[in-house]
Amino acid sequence: MTVPAVRSNPSITERVIWRSVRAAWREQRLEEEKLDMTPFNLTMAWPVIPKENILLIEAIHDLVEPRESIEKLWQLWGQPDIWRLPHGHNSFMVAPGLTGRVLRWLAPRLDKPAVRTG
Repeated sequence: MTVPAVRSNPSITERVIWRSVRAAWREQRLEEEKLDMTPFNLTMAWPVIPKENILLIEAIHDLVEPRESIEKLWQLWGQPDIWRLPHGHNSFMVAPGLTGRVLRWLAPRLDKPAVRTG
């Protein structure tokens, strides 16, 4: 998963600039609360793979997913590898060198050689 929400975050509704989007998200709150009672809320789901094969990437400047949610998930999942990077919710996806770094982390877990990128 890339940039998953740990669970629904009703406070984000108030940070959205566009009034129509804020209103639409507020209308979805009941459905989000229902989803939070399912494995959609990652704190209610348990990985079926060993924690050694899990990498969480926390964007420390994320305005969408609170740091506390990531920390809670990390604790509940047995403290797998976590990278806390100076990015926002989506900006890490275009961070120079990050894809290669992730692939090098994945390579021994997939029993494949890592491909060096730029």
